[in-house]
Amino acid sequence: MKTLYLALGLGLASVGSVAAQQSTGYRINLDLQNVQNDRVRVVINTPAVKEAQATYVIPSVVPGSYSKKDYGRFVTDFKAFDKQGKRLKVKNNGPNLFVIDNAKNLTRLEYLVDDTWDAKQDDSFIFQPGGTNIDAGRNFTINHYGFYGYLEGYKMQPYQVNVQKPAPLYGATALDVRRESATQDVFTAPDYVTLADGPILYAQPDTASFSTGGARISVAVLSEGGVVKAANVSQMLRPMSEALTKFFGKMPVPRYQFLFYFPGMNSPLNSKNGGYGAMEHSYSSLYFLPEMPDPERLRSMVLEVASHEFLHMLAPLNIHSREIGEFDFRDPKMSQHLWLYEGVTEYVSQLVQVRGGLITPDEFRERIKTKIDNAGKFENVSFTEMSRRILEAPYKDMYPNVYEKGALIGLLLDIRIRELSQGRQTLRDVLLALREKYGPTRSFEDKDLIPEIVALTSPELQPFFTRYVQGNEPLPLAEYLGKIGWTYAPVGQARVKAFGNLGFGYDQEKDQFRAVKTKADENAFGLKEGDVIVAVNGQAVTMQTAEKLLRPLVEPKSGNPVRVKFRDGASGPEQERQAAPREFDVEVKNLVEPVPTPTPAQQALQEALLKG
Repeated sequence: MKTLYLALGLGLASVGSVAAQQSTGYRINLDLQNVQNDRVRVVINTPAVKEAQATYVIPSVVPGSYSKKDYGRFVTDFKAFDKQGKRLKVKNNGPNLFVIDNAKNLTRLEYLVDDTWDAKQDDSFIFQPGGTNIDAGRNFTINHYGFYGYLEGYKMQPYQVNVQKPAPLYGATALDVRRESATQDVFTAPDYVTLADGPILYAQPDTASFSTGGARISVAVLSEGGVVKAANVSQMLRPMSEALTKFFGKMPVPRYQFLFYFPGMNSPLNSKNGGYGAMEHSYSSLYFLPEMPDPERLRSMVLEVASHEFLHMLAPLNIHSREIGEFDFRDPKMSQHLWLYEGVTEYVSQLVQVRGGLITPDEFRERIKTKIDNAGKFENVSFTEMSRRILEAPYKDMYPNVYEKGALIGLLLDIRIRELSQGRQTLRDVLLALREKYGPTRSFEDKDLIPEIVALTSPELQPFFTRYVQGNEPLPLAEYLGKIGWTYAPVGQARVKAFGNLGFGYDQEKDQFRAVKTKADENAFGLKEGDVIVAVNGQAVTMQTAEKLLRPLVEPKSGNPVRVKFRDGASGPEQERQAAPREFDVEVKNLVEPVPTPTPAQQALQEALLKG
């Protein structure tokens, strides 16, 4: 670099100062204090560029997401400058690429960034946990790839992000940070990949933390209505974290940061179609989940989502292919192993919960049945081919199946490994062996993973991959579930307890719960469509109590009678009727039931799987 500048006729002193300024990577200034029209100004001092022309890349796709995002469409007023402050010529090459001429003279970039959460919720809308929020003075949700990118060929240079922020806001993150003052934070990362992997949630401070398995687990919460507190979420997450510690022996990471954003029931940020969820990162995860006044419903939702995202610290953090380890944010090549990254992760998240006592074996079985139901909505295709082409039609619409059939692949694979090894080896053992060999900084070759798993286990495992993962044969559910003492039938007869055909809906405008999808002669209480539910067993039905009181009317767990107080519409007289659930013979799709009298082999394999 010095030789280059000397060749341009610069004096030695100039060479030293310019090199010192530009040899240490990117220096980014993010101004969260002076937000204009819901936009944040970004100023970047760039590393020295050797080429005559440079391309500044804002990501198109990011790790952990399997659809195009095109974050560059939220960037406006893009300018590039040399060291004298003279503007350099810039042209766009698509929404994410900014091509800069005379790039050898480039020293600074400036532009404005709009947030993604306020964008129109159409087919191009970015799922909130992968997007950005700019709410001046109150909240900034910073996924870095929505604010800045990198110069092509200079992605692995170090980054320093100086944030000027409102004094009352605290920035929670897993990144290395120096809190310079009440209004300035400095975040550092060795490269763009690491920076993009560490989102920041700026909000009024509400944090909690605990330790387990040698790891420090931190929780930060923003709850728009103040309904959810970090201390409560921390208490929910602790048993799950301890169950993970028990499963792995110790935590696979030394620290982990949970970032939760809970929009209120009437928040303009709520998903148009009710979509909520989270996005994983190596040492953190970012959540966008609705405020739930009912503590039990909130707990169930948080654990269901967090257990999956938390487990991504195993795969892909510690077990990943080159396509992920050297992710191309501009034109990504996708790995063929979504069955591992998402499917096995989802299976293990359910397994950890049942082993840790967070759900019962019956609940585990019901969740597997639900996954069979959901997987049946998708065409049988090669899972490796679908993964490799997940950004293309028709495969991109099959992505939700990674959590359904992908989890079933994990379960059946675990059963088969246990069977072939006569209980001496499990899927967990294979995952830990792969983690030991690879880890966060070493990638495997995509084509080598399945042969390596076969080599770690048994040659007899190869047909499973050939037929059901690489091939498109339907999963052998009846055969494999039978090995753990479960009966599977595509269609079967079952006896269920029910109050009849009955459902409930919430009238947000009137803050009322109403009977839906029913007629008076179709349920035990004589409820008509639209009847307002006032109380159950003498307890008022409110947003806080609805889950506890109404769920047993839809899915009764006992034969005990129940009293329901209701009225016809807004002003009708109140009535109260008591009824007990009756048993019905029904035809059930994808029936999964315990074998009445399991064999010793079935019982042993089931207990080893579910209890450890």
